[in-house]
Amino acid sequence: MNRSVYGLEADAIGRFLIAMAVTGLIFFLLIFLLETTSWTVRTFVFRSIFFGIYKKFNKERVSMELSVESEDEDVQNERNRILEYPQESLNSTVLIKELAKIYFAMPAVFAVRNISVAIKKEECFGLLGLNGAGKTTSFQILTGEEVATSGDVFIEHLSITKNVLKVRSKIGYCPQFDALLDYMTAREIMTMYARLWGIPEKQINHYVNKSIQSLNLEPYADKFIYTYSGGNKRRLSTAIALMGKPSVIFLDEPSTGMDPVARRLLWNTVTQTRESGKVIIITSHSMEECDALCTRLAIMVKGKFVCLGSPQHLKNKFGNVYILKAKIKIDKDENKLKDFKDFMATTFPGKKNIIGLTSLEMC
Repeated sequence: MNRSVYGLEADAIGRFLIAMAVTGLIFFLLIFLLETTSWTVRTFVFRSIFFGIYKKFNKERVSMELSVESEDEDVQNERNRILEYPQESLNSTVLIKELAKIYFAMPAVFAVRNISVAIKKEECFGLLGLNGAGKTTSFQILTGEEVATSGDVFIEHLSITKNVLKVRSKIGYCPQFDALLDYMTAREIMTMYARLWGIPEKQINHYVNKSIQSLNLEPYADKFIYTYSGGNKRRLSTAIALMGKPSVIFLDEPSTGMDPVARRLLWNTVTQTRESGKVIIITSHSMEECDALCTRLAIMVKGKFVCLGSPQHLKNKFGNVYILKAKIKIDKDENKLKDFKDFMATTFPGKKNIIGLTSLEMC
């Protein structure tokens, strides 16, 4: 007797096909729920429950950590402008309003502390700071990866708290760590992203070739990504972020690992993109990079803006400080260090000492 291979018997595959169909449907529904409701649930849990409870029992610490007293004048003026004027009158593509992020650990970590800034079209806004200053956390909130504890971000007047899916459709993002598929080529992964952006099929090849040429990736376009150097991976991540013509492009340390020629090519591409009417928001450790790209920048320290303005404005404002570093061979005679410190104190009053070396600030 001939039996069908699709039957439900032990040696047939019918049961496995049914199991695949059922589990596939279940996982599809789970993904759908995660995509449509997880952001709302996370926002409610972190903002209303966790922050509400923490604030109730730690009022003094929250008030102290999120205090805006003794702020730089430019930072305060920007905050007052945002709080006092209607959103429409600010004419901004990106509006960050009293943004704060707390990680509820033991003890709680205040990663971002009440930052506010309005960014217009054709601006490149830079976030400059050391590791741990809050730059990447701010980026994660701005791109919808993390939920803000308080405050909000508006991109083209859409609140990221309430309309995260619509906001994500308007941004391009180059993360700090490359989100690439090692066993695809640059051409393949860019073709995939072009389709996700909804670029017409007939135009995809031309569009991808143009993107590859813009950052000089032609020699590597058909090689597996795992063979790329760190600098080439950063170039590819940046090229992907620029695809689809988003309104706002976030670049998290895009030039890390690049040689000087590739870095200059990247800067030219970013500048051309900004001049086409886009908003660029970039983080960097390099003042040289911010000077080359940014129309305005903020320096972050411990989650706060300590200064804000154009590179030239900040140079004029803070450029009258000089730092002198001296290394002294003292061997066993520690009196040499004392003599040197006495000389510095007498010659340059108002110096600041750093353990291990003497650092002099002259105003």
